[in-house]
Amino acid sequence: MAEMSAAPDLSALEVPMDAWTQPFWEAAAQSKLLLPRCAACRHFRWPPGPFCPHCQSQLTHWAEPGVARVYSFTIVREPHAPGADRPAPRAPALIEFPDADGVRILAAIVDTPLESIRIGAEVSLGWSQAANVAMPVFSIRA
Repeated sequence: MAEMSAAPDLSALEVPMDAWTQPFWEAAAQSKLLLPRCAACRHFRWPPGPFCPHCQSQLTHWAEPGVARVYSFTIVREPHAPGADRPAPRAPALIEFPDADGVRILAAIVDTPLESIRIGAEVSLGWSQAANVAMPVFSIRA
């Protein structure tokens, strides 16, 4: 049986919010991934902030970023005590949105055979609950 990537335990993670990130987390609570996009020059931007880095406009709307792909990843194996069950490996990754000006976010790849994880692979969006927000996680598309 292939070794599968596991979701990290995020249950104790308190994610801070401010006026710039709140729309992201509100969309996440509805299982939607939205990224800030400049209403003036149409460039996506990450992280959210008060000014567009391209044109300095403060006009922002939130939009779906399109297809997501693995930009980079690693496999993390936790040490275990002799005789104890080995914890499932974790696969943190940089997920890139090529249609969104190459914006990248850090997220876990979950429920995926380790040998299926590769740079450039298209991923599907899922959600994992932290203490106060839903966090995006991804799995490799079959």
